Amino acid sequence: MTPTAIVIVLVSALAHAGWNLFGKKVSPSGAFFWYANAWGVLVALPLLWCYQPVIARLDAGLWWLVLLTGLFQATYLSALAAAYRFGELSVVYPLARSSPLLILLVGALFLGTAERITAAAVVGIVLIVAGCMVLPMQRFRDFSFANYRNLATLFALLAAASTAGYSIVDDTATARMRSLLEGLVLDAEVAVVFVILQAASALFWLSLGLLLQQRERQQFRQLALRWRSTLAAGVLMLGTYALVVWAMAYADDVSYVVAFRQISIPIGVALGWYFLNEPLHPPKIIGVLVILAGLLLVVLG
Repeated sequence: MTPTAIVIVLVSALAHAGWNLFGKKVSPSGAFFWYANAWGVLVALPLLWCYQPVIARLDAGLWWLVLLTGLFQATYLSALAAAYRFGELSVVYPLARSSPLLILLVGALFLGTAERITAAAVVGIVLIVAGCMVLPMQRFRDFSFANYRNLATLFALLAAASTAGYSIVDDTATARMRSLLEGLVLDAEVAVVFVILQAASALFWLSLGLLLQQRERQQFRQLALRWRSTLAAGVLMLGTYALVVWAMAYADDVSYVVAFRQISIPIGVALGWYFLNEPLHPPKIIGVLVILAGLLLVVLG
C-alpha cells in the first residue's frame, strides 16, 4: 500500500469506529440505517447537482454496478443490525469486520489476481482474522466453536460476505468511472460521486426492506424523533466509505484496503475502554496486538 492509501484508510477507520461508538446508543435496525442513508444522500444532493455533467457521462454498465453495490450495502447494514439484535457488539463487530478478508482472498484466487497479493500480506490477513476471533473472550480457555453457532454469527457472516461483495464491486465500478471520466475530475471526486450514488442505491433497497417488514416499519416511526443520531451516523458513514473508495485507487489490490481498514477494530476497543468503561481482558489485549502485527505485514506487503 502507498503512504497515501494508508493515511486515507486510517482516517476512514477513525470515522468508522466513531460512528459505531456513536450508533451503539441507538438500537441498530434497518430503519436506523434507512434514516442514516437518507440523511447522507440529502446532505450530498448539492454535490450531485454540481456534478450533473459528470454523471451524464456514466454508461449503462456503471449504473448496473451502482445498483449491485447498493444491494450489497443494504444487505450488509440489515444483516449487521440483525446480528446486533441477537449478539453482543464485541462478538459481532470483529467477526463482521475480519471475515471479508478471507472471502476476498478466495475471490482473488478465482479472479486470477492473487499474484498481486504478497505472502507477507496473506500472513497479515490471517493474523488479523485470528486476532479478531479472540477479542470477545474473557479467558483463553473459554474458546469454543459452539460459541459461534448462533444467529448472531450467521448474520455477522452474512454482513461479512456483503462487505466483500460491495468491496469487489466498488473496486470495479470506480476503476470504470475513472476510465470514463479521465481528465475531467480527480480521483477524490470520483470517490465522492460514486459513494453518494451507492448510498442512494442502498436507500432504494432498504426502502424495499421497510415495506416488507412490519417490525422495521415500527422502528421507522419510533426513530423519527432521533434525527440528530441518524444525521450524525449518516454523515460519518458517507465520509467513511468515500475515503475507502478513494483509497482503492492507490492500492494494488482491494484486499489491501479491506485488510488495513481493520485498524478500526483496535481503535474501537480503545474507544470502548475509554468512553464506555469496557474491560480489557488478556485475550482482548493479545488480540489487539496480533491484529496490529497483521496490519503491519499488510502495509509492508
